[in-house]
Amino acid sequence: MKDIVVIAIIVVVFAAVMILALPVERESKRRLQHYWYRMCTGREWRRRFPNATKDEIRRFLEAFVDGFAFKSSQRLKFGPNDKVMDIYRALYPSTGWPDALEVETFARNLKREYAFDLAKVEDRDVTLGQLFTMTRNPKKSDLTMPLRGISSL
Repeated sequence: MKDIVVIAIIVVVFAAVMILALPVERESKRRLQHYWYRMCTGREWRRRFPNATKDEIRRFLEAFVDGFAFKSSQRLKFGPNDKVMDIYRALYPSTGWPDALEVETFARNLKREYAFDLAKVEDRDVTLGQLFTMTRNPKKSDLTMPLRGISSL
């Protein structure tokens, strides 16, 4: 009998959490539609980075979508002017909710693929295009400074 009561309490608490999370999830989906309705941004990337190969651009965007747990097929929905934190805020419109460590996973991917330390980027408004430039020219980056910004959410 005691086990049934405990299980019932767990089910009720779980259901309450799910119900409370629905508006946040709905808002997140609405905000992400801005990206999902886009056409392929490959032309923007090629125009902005004419010396980069398609494979270099795709590899960088793959590190991003993998970090944010988006589908690989969605990587060219993100353009060079998209701010990392805007995308993060689209996923998590309400502060105070736990996240799935998207920025940290993206940082790990950049470290593994490019030996680039995202924690040194101070500009919270950094765009994907700026990060792409930094990963290609890590010594010339003028946006890298001691940690205070992106990875300290």
